[in-house]
Amino acid sequence: MCRRFLMSTATSTVIWAAFAALSTASCTPVGEGTGAASGPLWIHGCDDGRDVGTIDAPVDYDLAPTFFAGEPIGHISEPPQNRLIIRMQRNGNAVQINDILYVDIPDSFKVAQCLRGSTAPGVPLWDMGTGTIDPPGAVPITTPWCEPAGPAGFPRIHLVPFGPVRVALSPLDTCHAEGVGPTVVAVTGVAIDGWIDFRNFGSAAETDKAPDMRAPVPADFQVAYDDRLHADFHIVLGDDRVVTAQYSLRVPPPPRIGGILDGFFDFELKRGRSGQTFP
Repeated sequence: MCRRFLMSTATSTVIWAAFAALSTASCTPVGEGTGAASGPLWIHGCDDGRDVGTIDAPVDYDLAPTFFAGEPIGHISEPPQNRLIIRMQRNGNAVQINDILYVDIPDSFKVAQCLRGSTAPGVPLWDMGTGTIDPPGAVPITTPWCEPAGPAGFPRIHLVPFGPVRVALSPLDTCHAEGVGPTVVAVTGVAIDGWIDFRNFGSAAETDKAPDMRAPVPADFQVAYDDRLHADFHIVLGDDRVVTAQYSLRVPPPPRIGGILDGFFDFELKRGRSGQTFP
């Protein structure tokens, strides 16, 4: 019997805590899928001061992903909060020498409610809040995080810091500093605006039924292995250190990364091999 395992640790800052997920058993290779992520990007302070573009003159960046993975992390809390972390990687190398786009969903149930769009018994069952924590003095975000009938005909989820869907770019291949070990420059861009349209999120959608006929999403909802994950996205990136400082009411440092990424991913959630922090 074919058997593969996967344990992966995401490079992160305050927003992106390190994680490890243990999985078992599948004969389909982990990492297969299709996707893209490209757009104008700038990063300051790479390779002993080298910049990748500037704020006024960003460069054309292409993640050119060839490895796709999803890592469900079950919780035993009550009610359960089943986390899902999606990774689009430039290649299958270690995370320390890779460019990776992370899509972090702390509670799959909450996102599934938006995607199902059930109004039985006559009222929306999804969270109608903004899905963000507005720092004092900030301009309020009035757009609901969930649009069940998005402009493209699919439910649209708006991306905001600390929201129900969080996105981060960790460009440790594009931007790093050589040193003992080697050391790396932990510059991370996080989504401060934008959207993601999920076309497939496991069994969340019930598009063959009218909204008032769709069943409520079970509280323990998870995207199951062999389920499809397919989405289009538009991401406006900011510096995670700046975002964290703003939300902590501290003076933010000068930003070191920013840009816009447009793209998609389409793959099936598969199990992988364990015992290592890379695919």
